[in-house]
Amino acid sequence: MSSRRKTKSSEQQLKTVKRLKRFVTTMEVIFGLLIVMMAVILFVPSVKTQVVKAMANTAIGQKIITWWGNNSYNESVRDLNFDDNSIKTNKLKYNYSEEYTNFVLFGVDSREGEVDASNSDSILIVSVHNTTGEVKMVSVYRDTYLGIYGKDGTIYKYFKVNSAYAGGGPEAAINTLNMNLDLNITDYVTVNFSGVAEIIDTLGGIKVNLTDDELQQLNYHMSSTCSSIGVKPKYVKKSGKNIKLNGIQATTYCRIRKATFYDPKTGEEVRDDFGRAARQRSVMMKLVEKAKSASFSELQEMVSGVMNANTNKNKIISTSFTFKEIVNMIPIIFDFKLSGSQGFPSNLETGTISGTSYVMPKGLSDNVSELHEYLFGEKNYQPTSTVNTIGNQIQTDTGVYSDGSTGIDMSGDAKKNKEGETESVSYDYDDGGKSQFY
Repeated sequence: MSSRRKTKSSEQQLKTVKRLKRFVTTMEVIFGLLIVMMAVILFVPSVKTQVVKAMANTAIGQKIITWWGNNSYNESVRDLNFDDNSIKTNKLKYNYSEEYTNFVLFGVDSREGEVDASNSDSILIVSVHNTTGEVKMVSVYRDTYLGIYGKDGTIYKYFKVNSAYAGGGPEAAINTLNMNLDLNITDYVTVNFSGVAEIIDTLGGIKVNLTDDELQQLNYHMSSTCSSIGVKPKYVKKSGKNIKLNGIQATTYCRIRKATFYDPKTGEEVRDDFGRAARQRSVMMKLVEKAKSASFSELQEMVSGVMNANTNKNKIISTSFTFKEIVNMIPIIFDFKLSGSQGFPSNLETGTISGTSYVMPKGLSDNVSELHEYLFGEKNYQPTSTVNTIGNQIQTDTGVYSDGSTGIDMSGDAKKNKEGETESVSYDYDDGGKSQFY
């Protein structure tokens, strides 16, 4: 058999060598640029932010990020049992999900590490404008009297809104919010307070204005907080402005009810459980601003800490968001602006029914209209028939109407504050289950 191999001429061989040399040189340059780029990304935080943001804006970049973190995310953070198909909404005229990313943040205080086995201690609706990055938050007062829905999407009782989470998990809690408030929330994030403490510590703590009363309450409840997680309490020594708190101290600060909260921006006085909710919103806003300015190593440490500690036996955080959805939100996350927060219901009465303390909306439909104007800028919103029906039943049960009139006798269980509004008697939150608020 004759050989068919062709022998290259010296000129062809020279061209081949030149092409190979150009290729090697090009690869060396690319490799060198990659090294320089990685160094810049790692050591210049502002550039790192822009690169990650740019990657998240491209299909290839999203695939790289997803490939890097998807498995770890699914194994430790994502709620794989969450049933999207069980989420119910009213027949809304406008599809808010096209313009806004809406989700709910649940805070639980589970001493056993089970994030889905207790009442939601705090309920924070978060709305992100997909174009402008504007973020608004609404705290739903946990004792608000609403129609409670199950995981199957049917209403089965009227009670405190925080009971929905323990009754049917995040699906039931989302259904309750959607059906009572005309929202189309489809996702959630649940954080155990132990996780909040770890995140705050990783970011170097937060600073708050602390009154003498708050200082006393903070240190009083510190023992309970620390004993639940098995650490020695480190008490706060003084009150004043810009007092730095570590994670456990900040978490305990969020639980205070028996001390007036003074809004750092407006100076508004907020008391009792409403003050507690206002503290939570304030700490959350401070935490978000801290995270925005954190270095790459701080964020990496925070994520690693949460991922490693987030086991099936000790859940710190759980969410329905897929990793791809998180990646898609990265450009918004880097540019977001926290524009404000408020509580729901905004118009309310407080009192007791059959010995149980509640927050009662002064007209559910009116409160829902105000909520939609605040979150979505929709003036004169007309609630659906479902909201109106629920509102009518709440009025029948509580005797509290939109004009402020009340058909219930709260003289033995409530008092008047200096503005003339009724407010419930103070119950100690951390009293080991003895109070009705526990």
